[in-house]
Amino acid sequence: MRKHEVQRKTVTPERIRKARGKKVGAFLFKLFIFAVVCVGLLGLYARYLYTGIRPDATIETGSVIDVSVFTTGGNTPTSFLTDVSGIDTSVPGSYGLKVTTGKYIKVTRDVILNVTDTTAPTGTAVPQCIYIDGLPDASSTVTDIYDLSAVSVSYAEAMPEVMSAGEYTVPVKLCDASGNETVIDVPFTVIEDTTAPLIEGAHDFEAFIGDAIAYLDGVTATDDYDPNPSVEVDTSAVNVSEEGYYPVTYVATDAQGNSSSVTINLHLRVKPERYYDPEEIYELARQVIADNNICDDSMSDMEKAFRIVAWVSENIHYMMDSDKCDWTAGAYDALTTMHGDCFNYMALTRALLGAEGIESITVERYPINVSSHYWNLVKIDGQWYHCDACVFLNMTDITFIFMYTDDELDPGNNSYDHDTLPPGVTVATESVQDMLDYDNLTVRSEGNEEE
Repeated sequence: MRKHEVQRKTVTPERIRKARGKKVGAFLFKLFIFAVVCVGLLGLYARYLYTGIRPDATIETGSVIDVSVFTTGGNTPTSFLTDVSGIDTSVPGSYGLKVTTGKYIKVTRDVILNVTDTTAPTGTAVPQCIYIDGLPDASSTVTDIYDLSAVSVSYAEAMPEVMSAGEYTVPVKLCDASGNETVIDVPFTVIEDTTAPLIEGAHDFEAFIGDAIAYLDGVTATDDYDPNPSVEVDTSAVNVSEEGYYPVTYVATDAQGNSSSVTINLHLRVKPERYYDPEEIYELARQVIADNNICDDSMSDMEKAFRIVAWVSENIHYMMDSDKCDWTAGAYDALTTMHGDCFNYMALTRALLGAEGIESITVERYPINVSSHYWNLVKIDGQWYHCDACVFLNMTDITFIFMYTDDELDPGNNSYDHDTLPPGVTVATESVQDMLDYDNLTVRSEGNEEE
């Protein structure tokens, strides 16, 4: 063999098997290494996904539970394995949940959801107007209170039982079940009430023996501060079984003890056989006033009364007899027949005046020299005056009497017993005749006519 001649090896099946075995072994080793690397990478990825889920999260009460509170970001699909629909987030608490994440591989982690309340209640101040000793309950000073839990309302500072009159800002504290607090400044106006209530609707009235007496019918009391002052009625002087005039006193008292009183006269009498509810008579009278254009709301009470007395004087046809059992019966007869004597004249005048809210009473002649006679005493501008729509034939210079004082009456025709007047009724003493234009039925004021 030459020095540089390559020695050729004989290829046998055994050598082929060994060569193949070495290649397979190398491949498997590489494959193993690859698998180990892949498993390591997958482990690292799984660890990455796992650490991408927070072990716990906190939300405010009332919030919606969203899985994003447990993620650190990214686009990896994440969801709850635990059904969270039954969790009431309006109640603070801690809940164990399971969260899963991953797209190609899934990783699950146990987490804790903490529901906490750190939000203070809200509310709106209700401005207060109170008496010096009328401190309201704190709960009434704030409205529109909102919180997911129960809220207590209290004064943030100690409040005195009696406060001086003036303007104040009072702090009121709202505190929820978790201890969160809000202080709201409430404006307070403190007043010292010294004004008594005003009694309205109390007036002289009549009732009948044996009937129930509605003392408070139409009577009210109002006060500048107290919305519901009390009203008491003193009827101690009333003898319900005997005819007569009796004083009845109304006493109104507010929350601060201020009181006022009004005394009226109750005319108690036996109910006549013929009697009509005055309101029924007034309704008929209103229709007569409207149909005949006697007066209207633009006129003063004096002008209305002037026209009413004149109209009755001219439109009732005189007859010698009438049913004098009651003025309501006399007014009804006059309204329905347009006939009657002096009693009907008086009754119709009283009905028309009452329909216009003008107070009047009946006066009867005394002593009776030839026959009885009736006319009206009318309250105009706070004073009582004589009005007579039916004058005697010997009074040829006038057709009716309007707003006469006692001194201006003819004592032969219109004398009367002053003691028969209801208590408190006193006839005016100052003449107003220079104000009256009988031709035009108008009232003069300072020398000029007023229509």
